[in-house]
Amino acid sequence: MYSLSKSMKYPYERRTSNLRVPYFVKESFTQDFQGSIQRLEGQVEEEYIANLRGSCFKEKNYRESMIWRARNFRDRSLEEKARQLKTPSCDTLGELYNSEKGW
Repeated sequence: MYSLSKSMKYPYERRTSNLRVPYFVKESFTQDFQGSIQRLEGQVEEEYIANLRGSCFKEKNYRESMIWRARNFRDRSLEEKARQLKTPSCDTLGELYNSEKGW
């Protein structure tokens, strides 16, 4: 029915009304889809948030493992670099939770 990633099968972008999450549909979506757009968009947002949570978890785990390795080698420079590793999925998730769009 939809994909969170653009592909040959799902080339047309739409955005959810609430969180403005992009999702992709087939060319015939407007003719073929007979369900509730609101319900579909709820599913899109749930999947998007679940993906962000999973990615955030992986990013934090990676950063923590790099910090641990640096400490093991007693390398302060490497530890500082590890501490500065970005967690973009966590940042996006935080922005969503703090947004005024509220969910």
